[in-house]
Order: sequence, then structure tokens, then C-alpha cells
Amino acid sequence: MGLKILHANANVLMASGLNAILSRGGGIDSIQNAVDEQSLFESLDCSNFDLVVIDPLSSSERFTIATTLKLKEKYPDKKVLIISEIHSPQNVLQILEKGVQGYLTRQCDAAEITHAIFAIAKGEKFYCNKVIDIALNKEFDPENCEPTSLTERENEITALIASGFTNKEIGEKLHLSHHTVHSHRKNILKKLGIKSVSELTVYAMSVGLI
Repeated sequence: MGLKILHANANVLMASGLNAILSRGGGIDSIQNAVDEQSLFESLDCSNFDLVVIDPLSSSERFTIATTLKLKEKYPDKKVLIISEIHSPQNVLQILEKGVQGYLTRQCDAAEITHAIFAIAKGEKFYCNKVIDIALNKEFDPENCEPTSLTERENEITALIASGFTNKEIGEKLHLSHHTVHSHRKNILKKLGIKSVSELTVYAMSVGLI
């Protein structure tokens, strides 16, 4: 069975564009559009969606950061992908603190958007590097829009590392060998472009893993 997506965007052209992108490869059952906050929450109350795609910083102001915060508070387990411009690091951090599963900018291409949607639907988290740099308090690079996706297992290990567990303890908890945990750890640091556990902890806290 394919995914059922709710797209919260008042811009008809952008809504049509996402529909066109996702209809190419299959795997999507339906995409419903919500044009304002009221229709967004009415749709969520009436139907079950696998993923909500929302732009909380749209020029129409029909959706705001407050809309996203309300969405995560009312439906904490609902998977959410932000596709929006970045106007300030503070806005991004405020959204990440609520545990949204993905955040892309409008500069991300169609392949990245499709990858993000299916990755998030499988339980992964997916952020472009602009967002990760902000989460880690690195210098904000507006050109750095490469996507970064951690698998569900990598998210699990990241949370345990950030919580202070050793490789051996993580292996025992997850029934993995020490070597496998070490390999995952190296891959996670490489994917995120960070070098220390303290940075990894900041990342884990910023995206709601701990």
C-alpha cells in the first residue's frame, strides 16, 4: 500500500508541483492539500496520514511556526517534513526542538524531496546540511544544501551515544557486536560532518532524539 500524504501549502503552484514530483515514481496512494490551518487540523482529525508536508514560513502567512508547534503538540507521533526557506537560525531551532522528522529548503531538488518523504515514512530522519549546521551552531552556509539522512538504526544508536552509553553497552542493548556499533558510530559522524560526542549530543537534542 502506498503513502497517504497531507500537504499544507496555500500556494497552488507549489502544491501542484509536489503532486507532480511524487506521482512520477509510484508508492503514493494520495496527496491531499490543506490551504490553511483550519483545513489542516480538520483533515488530521478526520483521516490518518503517513506524513504531513508543511511550509511554516510561507508568504501567505496561512501557516506559521506556531502552526507547526501546535501540530506536533496535538499529534506528537505524526511524521512531519518541513520544506521552507530559512529566515533565521532561531526559527529552525524552535521547530527542531519539537522533533520534526525532516527539514529541507526550497532549493532542494525533486530527488531530495522524494528521498526525504520515503525515508521519513520508513522511520528515518532527513535534514539538509543547512539545518544540521544550525543545530550544531556552526557557521550558517546558505550554499550548503546537501541532504543528510540517518537510518532508523543510526538514529537509535545516536540517541544511545548521546545518552552516555559506551559501544559495548549499546551492543548489548541492541544485540549487536562491538565492531558493528563502532562502524555505525563512524558512519554517523561522517554523515553529519561532526567529530565529537558533544556535537553529536547537541544534534540529538536539537532533532528530538533525546
